[in-house]
Amino acid sequence: MATETITFMCQVCGSKLTVPVALAGVTGPCPTCQTMIQAPLVTDASEAETAVPVFQASPTVLRPEPRQLPSRSSTGDVFAKPMPAPNYSSEAFNDVHPPPPDAYPRKRFIRFLIPTLFVIASVGMGFGVATLLKNHSKAGSSKVPVKNSDSRPILEESTPPRASAKSSQEISQDLPNPTPDPTLPAGLESKTPGQVAKEVLDQFLAAKTLAERLPLMEMHTPESELAKTCLAGPLPEATSSRISVVENNAAEQVADYFHNVDFEAGDNRTNPQTILVRIRGSAPPKVVVDPFLDSYGGRLADYAKSPSDKAGLFQVIVWPLASCYDERVPNREKKLTLKLLPQANAKEIALAYFGRQSKIAQILTDGTYRVAYGKAKACTVMLRWNTEDDSNMPYLEAIALSSLDWNP
Repeated sequence: MATETITFMCQVCGSKLTVPVALAGVTGPCPTCQTMIQAPLVTDASEAETAVPVFQASPTVLRPEPRQLPSRSSTGDVFAKPMPAPNYSSEAFNDVHPPPPDAYPRKRFIRFLIPTLFVIASVGMGFGVATLLKNHSKAGSSKVPVKNSDSRPILEESTPPRASAKSSQEISQDLPNPTPDPTLPAGLESKTPGQVAKEVLDQFLAAKTLAERLPLMEMHTPESELAKTCLAGPLPEATSSRISVVENNAAEQVADYFHNVDFEAGDNRTNPQTILVRIRGSAPPKVVVDPFLDSYGGRLADYAKSPSDKAGLFQVIVWPLASCYDERVPNREKKLTLKLLPQANAKEIALAYFGRQSKIAQILTDGTYRVAYGKAKACTVMLRWNTEDDSNMPYLEAIALSSLDWNP
């Protein structure tokens, strides 16, 4: 015999449900919407198809009873075993468990003492180094920059001396003494070569005639030609005179003292010049007048005025530039410039040009820095007028630097 069933509809989602009659009045979840509904009660099997379920708006969620844990007695037979006190004297214990900071008061004192001693030692060392450097700077300072003749001179007065420069006292000992030291009265000191050179220059500038200057001069220009130059009469008053460079050639026993001299030029202007005083061995100082005649005397300016068929040799201050900005110079992109000056940082007397592959360019790039771009240097330069590149635009060409000083 077939089991009787009850068929009814879920009032929430409308699903058709069929359950056995034995579940009539039992509450359970809808298989579709999970809403708790109650199967309807029926009196006979004929009402099973039209039974209406009882809907519960607030279904009760059935939850399982919590699992009861086994009860334990409040008292038992297990007792905690007391831990032994730490033994700080044990090496094995200290390896695993370092002692607390207050376990060894002596160690705390040592930890404080070591940094303190390190700070004190550092301060003492720094003070010692500062004192040593201060004493070294005092011993190595020099008022006059000094160079050997084979190195680049420093023509600017404001330029500090190199690290290898000697003190003024050491320079006085190395440079040739122009006169033997006489016996001086007590309390007096002998003059340095620089002081003697300055006195000779002052006498040269104050002289009124050529005859007064001749004993003070070193020259290659014949005396007959000197009588036609500015040296035959008085010179303008010098507003300032100071040593700018000292070049010492110990092998030849020659000391060169370059002086920056500013002459009055009127209208509150000055005419800056470089004058060389040379000391040879034990001989008295002499004023080298050929460079003075080339610059102040106007020999270079006269040569640079108009083209000439002859080459010229001049002793001037040269200042190389790694470019050529004069558009009148043919092929100027292949040329470099040589400024010819009476004194460093003064207005040039003339501009000469040379090729990028010339001998002068090779000297500038040989790595010795005897002559350098943008640096003034006393040199003997050979010039000529170039008319071959463009006869309509002749220019002054620097052929060679005959020497890197003002020696003949």
